[in-house]
Amino acid sequence: MSKAAYARHRGCDEKAVRKAIAEGRISTIDGKIDPDVADIQWAKNTRARADSKRTAGGDAIDAGSPLLDGETRSSGPDSAPGAPASPGYADYRAMREKADAEMAVRANLRDQGLLVGRADVQRGIFDAVRAFRDAVMVIGQRAAPRCIGLADSREIEHVIVDETRKALEGFEARMAALLPNKETT
Repeated sequence: MSKAAYARHRGCDEKAVRKAIAEGRISTIDGKIDPDVADIQWAKNTRARADSKRTAGGDAIDAGSPLLDGETRSSGPDSAPGAPASPGYADYRAMREKADAEMAVRANLRDQGLLVGRADVQRGIFDAVRAFRDAVMVIGQRAAPRCIGLADSREIEHVIVDETRKALEGFEARMAALLPNKETT
C-alpha cells in the first residue's frame, strides 16, 4: 500500500504517514506499507494528540492509545491474548484530570468546614475518650459520699446510675462538639 493510500486508510494527512515512517514509528517493506502491521505499530508507537478529533467510538488502532470502553484488542505479534495494556497518554491525562477534580472537591469541602484534618480528628477523639475515661473512673469517688447513710439498695443504685448518667452526658457533649454543625451540612 502506498503512503497516500495508507493515509486515506488511517483518515489522516499523508504528511503524518511520511513523518511516522521517518521517525521509525511504522515500517515499510520495499517502500510499501503493510496496513495490518502499520496499524499495530501506529497504535503502539504514536501518542494521541490532546487536540485530536478522535472519539471513544473509534477503533483502537485509530486511537493511538490503549483501548477505550467497548473496543477490542487488535490481533498481531505485539497483542497476545490476556496481555495487559500499558497505559497511554490519554489514560495518564484522564488519571491526572480525575486527581485534579478530587483535589478541588476536597478543597471546597475544607473551605466549607465539612472536611477536617485526620490529625485534628484523632486528637479530638483521643481527648474526648480520655475525658470520658476519667469521668467513669471517679464515679465511685463521687457516689460514695452520697451513699453514706443509705440503707436501701435501690437508693444506692439510683446514686450510681445518676453519676454514670452525668459521665455519659459529658462524653456526649464532647463528641457532639467534635461533629460538624448540622446547619452547615
